[in-house]
Amino acid sequence: MWTSKRPASLIGGPQKKLVIKGLQALPTLPPTYKTDTLERLRSAVHAIQQNQPTPQGLEELYRDCESLCLHNFSSEVYSMLRTEFVRYTQQCLSYIDSQPDVSAAGSVLEQVRRFWEDYTQQLSMIRCIFLYLDRTYALNTASIESLWALGLSAVRQHLANTNMRSRLIRLFIGETIKERNGQTIDSLSLASICKMFVDLGLYTQFLQPSFIEATKEYYQKESLRAISSMVPILQSTEREAEMRSSNSMDVPGYLAHVQRRLDEESQRITHYLMPSTRSMLMATTLTELVERHVGKLLASSFDAMVDADMISDLGVLYSLLLQVSQLDALQQSWGAYIRKTGLCIMQTPDLDAVLVDRLLELKKKLDTILQDAFQKNARLVSALQSAFETFINTRRNKPAQLIARQVDNYLRSSSKHVVEQDLVNMLDRIIALFRFIQGKDLFEAYYRRDLAKRFLGNRNSDMDIERLMVQKLKTECGAGYTDRLEGMLRDMAISEELDMSDQQTTQQQDQQQSSPGAEDIGFRANVLTMAYWPSYDPLALVLPHQVEQEQTKFISKYSQTHRGRKLMWQHNLGTCLIKVNFDEGLKELQLSLVQGTVMLLFSEEDELTYTQIQQQTGLEDDELQRVLQSLACGRFRVLIKEPKGRAVNTTDKFEFNAKFKSPQVRIKISQIAVKEVETDTNEIEEHVHLDRMYRVDAALVRIMKARKTIEHSALSSELLGQLDFAISATEIKDRIETMLDRDYLRRDDADASTYHYIA
Repeated sequence: MWTSKRPASLIGGPQKKLVIKGLQALPTLPPTYKTDTLERLRSAVHAIQQNQPTPQGLEELYRDCESLCLHNFSSEVYSMLRTEFVRYTQQCLSYIDSQPDVSAAGSVLEQVRRFWEDYTQQLSMIRCIFLYLDRTYALNTASIESLWALGLSAVRQHLANTNMRSRLIRLFIGETIKERNGQTIDSLSLASICKMFVDLGLYTQFLQPSFIEATKEYYQKESLRAISSMVPILQSTEREAEMRSSNSMDVPGYLAHVQRRLDEESQRITHYLMPSTRSMLMATTLTELVERHVGKLLASSFDAMVDADMISDLGVLYSLLLQVSQLDALQQSWGAYIRKTGLCIMQTPDLDAVLVDRLLELKKKLDTILQDAFQKNARLVSALQSAFETFINTRRNKPAQLIARQVDNYLRSSSKHVVEQDLVNMLDRIIALFRFIQGKDLFEAYYRRDLAKRFLGNRNSDMDIERLMVQKLKTECGAGYTDRLEGMLRDMAISEELDMSDQQTTQQQDQQQSSPGAEDIGFRANVLTMAYWPSYDPLALVLPHQVEQEQTKFISKYSQTHRGRKLMWQHNLGTCLIKVNFDEGLKELQLSLVQGTVMLLFSEEDELTYTQIQQQTGLEDDELQRVLQSLACGRFRVLIKEPKGRAVNTTDKFEFNAKFKSPQVRIKISQIAVKEVETDTNEIEEHVHLDRMYRVDAALVRIMKARKTIEHSALSSELLGQLDFAISATEIKDRIETMLDRDYLRRDDADASTYHYIA
């Protein structure tokens, strides 16, 4: 442990007081002290500026400066430094300015770079010596600059009082132009000049504006030369050869050139220009190279670039136009191209067979460009949708019919070899096309007709795919749109359950019998709700005895579980599979129920006349002639007609062709349909048209109930907004006249174009 004790003399007793008195008078300086000290300091400044050692040590010089400041000679020291800075900068810069642009000592820019590097180093050392002056005098006097600012002011003043500033800017720009023309330059000197102008506060006021203006002039001339000598789009190899031989280029080559220029200017910012110049420099470059020529670039080659699937070049074009805020022009060209290409496809009737495929290919191509080149820009996506809606509805009802036919082709049993995922992708593409059509109600009518044929003709590939397609339509258009389609699916599911139940019952009966009856046949009936399915004209047909028995059994079983329901048989929709023994062997004939009925007549008789067949089947002439023609005059001739020929007459005779040969075991014989498709199409369109008129009337009543009184043009506008299908002004006028005749509306007494609602 350490202890301390106060001396005994300090404990108690009197204490002495220490008194400090000032000097009676200041010490007197030698008469030449100020002059000698200033001279020593001036000599030290000269030595530093000449890159030589100072006569005295730096600490001694610092004390000399401090001493002068303490004796109130700060202003004299500051004035000496100002004079020396001005003298030195004028001497050095005047000498450099007197040199030619390029001399033995190097270029003027290189000499200025060396001067500036040396000068800033010298200024730092001088400031260290005169630091006391800087802190106690310069920084505390409002009208006095710091020593660093004083040194910079000397350079700034010289540049302002002479033409050297303009000369440096001219040389700086000249070196940049050389670099743009492909020459090698001293970027280190340019970076030093930029730094000097920034330090002197002259960069944003003088160098930057002059540089930007020179850049504008350079690229203005370059772009005019390139645009005036623009050539059509070339292959990449041809493009390079053309550019080497004649300095001309096509639009993709020009876009690549613009991108290179932008990269060069960006590197220029990195190497010697100030970062603050980037936005102005890049904007000027883009304005002169791109913005001023957007119209010519798009008009000359945009369509050709899209036709050639030049994804990367279109991506460059999009990026450049986005930077100059010219997407409006791109949007117009994009929409115009789609409308022109689409109209070319739609207005060629010979392409109807492949029209949907062509539209799908176009849509896929445009989607790829949107995703890979245009980055799914919302405005361009909207332009694509608007353009598709415009051209695809120029033929009103035809697109709905053809798209429904394409879906039918996809979903038929012939598509079983297609992978399920591929089929789903095809349906997605079809749905994307379906969104653009206005006649969606007409599509539903065609689709329902084709769905019925697939179900009743056993031509659907997969029930799950059928449900998926209906679900997609439901998602697009709502539950009301697919109500009947879903009803058809339910009917088929219920029919399947009925068939399974009948099979179980039949199996139980067969097990109870020792031997099944020889005349037992397979029988399956689909019970369809009339409100969901297309309407069919009943066909008068005398069924074979075995089939009639099975039909009677089914009616009996169905009536037991579904009381009060009436079944109407549509024999023209039935199909059958008949096993026939030919000389070649057993064959399975897949026929319509009508064809099968005729064929079974020849199980008892080898030869029948036309009249005999008609009497036993009860068929009308048109129907019977088509059936006999398919069996005796088609590709598979299971009957022999006498006399020979394609036409079937009432005097013809028919004989079973026992010598029929075919490598196939199961043979499908299609029934010949005469003008069925055209008639069916007309009926569908008439039905849809009638339904549309009802919807127009309902919309008119809704609008008039809400408005009570409305003018004709306003009524037409609101009506078009509520309808999801196209309707002409003439049709609107006709429906209004109908509503007037039915006393739902009345005209205004003073203005015939104004209507009043009659409650």
